[in-house]
Order: sequence, then structure tokens, then C-alpha cells
Amino acid sequence: MKRILLLTAIAVSALTACQKAETTITFNLTDLPEGMIFQIIKWDGDGGKTVFTDTINGGTYNYTYKCDTIDEDNSYSVSTIVGNASYGHRRIYVTDNYSAIVTGSGVYSNGWNVDCKNPRQQFQNKMNDATKDIYIEITKMNVARREPGITQDERRRLSEKMDSLNNKYYEAQIATFESMPVDEFWIDELAKLTSVINYEGTEHFTYPKLTELYKRLSDADKATPIGKRITLDLFGKAPAVGDKIIDYDLYDADGNVHHLSEFQGKWMLLDFSTYYCGPCRMFAPAAKYFYEKGINKNIEIVTVTLDTKRQFEEMVATEKYVSPLWNDRDGKNGIFALYKISAYPSFYVVKPDGTIADKWMGLDMGKILKTIKEAGYFNNPPEYNTANGVTTITNPAFSDNNGGLLIDKVAIYPDSVVMDCTYPSAGNFSISSSTGLHVNGKKISKITNSSIGLDSFTSNPITEVGHCHLTFEPLPKNAAEFDFIEGDCNGCFRIMGVKVKE
Repeated sequence: MKRILLLTAIAVSALTACQKAETTITFNLTDLPEGMIFQIIKWDGDGGKTVFTDTINGGTYNYTYKCDTIDEDNSYSVSTIVGNASYGHRRIYVTDNYSAIVTGSGVYSNGWNVDCKNPRQQFQNKMNDATKDIYIEITKMNVARREPGITQDERRRLSEKMDSLNNKYYEAQIATFESMPVDEFWIDELAKLTSVINYEGTEHFTYPKLTELYKRLSDADKATPIGKRITLDLFGKAPAVGDKIIDYDLYDADGNVHHLSEFQGKWMLLDFSTYYCGPCRMFAPAAKYFYEKGINKNIEIVTVTLDTKRQFEEMVATEKYVSPLWNDRDGKNGIFALYKISAYPSFYVVKPDGTIADKWMGLDMGKILKTIKEAGYFNNPPEYNTANGVTTITNPAFSDNNGGLLIDKVAIYPDSVVMDCTYPSAGNFSISSSTGLHVNGKKISKITNSSIGLDSFTSNPITEVGHCHLTFEPLPKNAAEFDFIEGDCNGCFRIMGVKVKE
């Protein structure tokens, strides 16, 4: 699965660039399936936005797209979708005086021909010609394994075939590299291949051949920013648990320079992120929620991006971060190269003395909450207030055991117990109807009401955390503390030892 994801990243990472408004991409396509969705995506660095969408009635399709005035950071791609399945992205490079004409048939855009005199497009055409048949076969299998009704055995066999084809894809790329002269396009493409080693490790079968290709770089090539990144990809070592952090010049939205060492003496959760990454954006509202709860007394969440200046400015304006948000202006060649980041988001946990305590790839809220707890936040005593026969317990949220839910407030009434809770990740969450409050290992208070419904999933958008209100039967008058247990499974969410009185 890792190689499949990497292959997708390689296939779409560098795309069309145009500078003049009169530069165009003309599509003359035939034999298209009915209902095919045709999309043109404008990219800024590695992040893209759909700028044109059309649904094809089938048969032929003729369309000319006029490119916006853009610079070298921008690019375009075309993608094809039928139903819920993507059938590929086609790379097309156009610049001032280099328009493109795209011709072809069928839904697989990687099989289309791109006629454009831009030297970068000429290089890309050679790479695409060497791999397009393999890529199309991989795409067919990827679509097939997502079909409804497919068995697990069939899906497994398709995945195994895809793994084998991915290896052939890499082999075809490398063979093409071996036959081509070293120039700026060759070096750019080599950097995409060597980034695979950051993800797969030096045991990946391409490593020996990539190191041989590396020998073709001159000393001057190796001294460039991208040459240094390739060197780090192949021979560098990412900071490990127990190492000291590597610092770097990072910039805020106003252009001020910052360093990770500013937070020495505090715990730090270092979040390597990008604006165009969905899971990265899912973490932003959770970070805001944690800051609203006051965690920065003990730990700082520092988000570092490799986005272009435009993307970073949009991210600052749109996401409304309350935690430190800094940009690496050197992009992939800066701090992301030094830490050998190969997936977004990636996290490093840093102790107050600057030593790395943990690291992982992907949005793992359980690990994030564990980190916050180790930094001392959840160890703070809760606050109690009793008035008119009602006891409320607030600040901080009680920590759970699986990253699924946090309790912000408990209100103990004579006839009920009400909990305000937060689900810190975007996505689906639910409450089981078998949830209850337990005293001395016995469920004595069943759930009677929930704002999100019982045994059914509730979704919240990626820009928000989820909230819910849970109501339970009253506690026995002699209860000194209780346990909250969601469901009746071993891995279910639970909070143990909630004291009724201070």
C-alpha cells in the first residue's frame, strides 16, 4: 500500500505551468465514457485546486482552457473520474509561447498525447511513454478492488498484483533515467524518486540503482538545494528518539524569523504539515481547541509548513491558527529534508531540553493526547463548584484511554448527570447505547439522552471539532466517584475515577 500511495504522489506532483493569459491547453478527445467527469486542477507548488469541471456525455470532447497569469510555482493537471473512481492525472507543461494540444481516446488520461514544445514537457513525455502502460494497468486494478461486492481474497490478489506492477513502474522509470542526459529536469525527477527512500527505507529494491544514478551528479549539482536534498534522501539520517532537534530558519506570516529553540524549557509537539493535506487540516481545529483549554502553559504545538508564499498566506487567513504557525521558505529542501519528512502530517515530540521523545507519521489523536498528558496538562486538578444542589466539574478535560473523546464538563444534578464532551478529530464519531456510569465496577447509571444520537455516526467538518451532550440517570447519593465507560468492549473509550466531590 505504501508504494501505491507513493506512485500516486509521483504521478501528480509536477504539472502544468503557464505565465501568460494567452497560453492555452486544447483538448481534442474521443471515445470517452458517458458520465465521465473532466477536471483541470491548478497547482501552487504541491497543492492544487480544481479550476474547471465538466461532465462528459460520452463520445468526443473538444475544449480550450486559457491559463491564468501565473509564475514558476504554479502548475496544472487534468484528471478523469467515473463514478467514485479516479482514472489518472496527466502532466502537461505549458509556459509563455508554449501552449499545448492534448489528444487521445478513452478515460485513461495517462495514455493521452501531449504536443507541447516546452523542454520540460518533452522530458515528461519521455518519462510518461516509458511508464504509461504500467500505470494504466495499476489504475485498472485499483478501480477493480474498490468495486462493491468484491471479496477480501479478490482484493488481496489485486493488491499483490499492484505491488508487482509498482515495482515494474519504478524499474521502467529508472531504466529511462539511465538512458537520458543529466539536466535540471532529470535532477528534479530524480528527487521525486529518492524521496521514496525516506518512506520505504534503504532496504527498498530501488536503492542500489538510485545510488548509482546519484553518482552521475556533478559536485556542483550536489551543492544545489535539490542536490543536498537528494543526498539526504539517500544517505542522511532523520533525527531519532533521543537525539536533539535540528533547528532552522522559519517564518511567520509577517516575515519574522523564528526558531524551534524559542520553546526550549517547554514540551513541544512539532507538526510537519501542508495546507493542501486533508488530515493536516483536520488537526488544526483540534490544536485550537487544546489552546483554548490552556495547554500552552505546558506544551506548544508548532506547525511548520513547506507551502508556497501564496498558500501560506491563505492558510494563515483561512485557518485562524492560535498556535505557532511557521513556513519553511526553502520548501522540501529545508527543514523537511533535514527531518526526512515523507508523509503529512508527521509529528515529533520534543522534551523541554530539546531532546526528541517520540515521532510518528499520520494524525494519531491517541498519541497526541498521550503527549499532552505527559507534558503535565491533564495532571492539573479539576475545578469543582457547587450551587443550588448542582455540582459542576470543569477544567481541565478528563483524559480518555483511546483518543476518541474528551469530557469538558460534568454537571451532577439530583435527578441526572450531564456531560459536555468534545471529539477532537474531524470525521465520524458515535456513542453506544450501552454506555453508562459505573461505581465499584458495576453500571449503576444508564445513558438516557445524547445530542448526537445513540449507535449512529455523526460527522463533523474538517474545520471543526465535534461536540456532544450526554445525559445519564442520577448517581446513588453515597457515590464518591464514578467511571464513565462508552460501550462494553475492552478498547472502548473510558474515564476512570471521576470524583464527585473535591
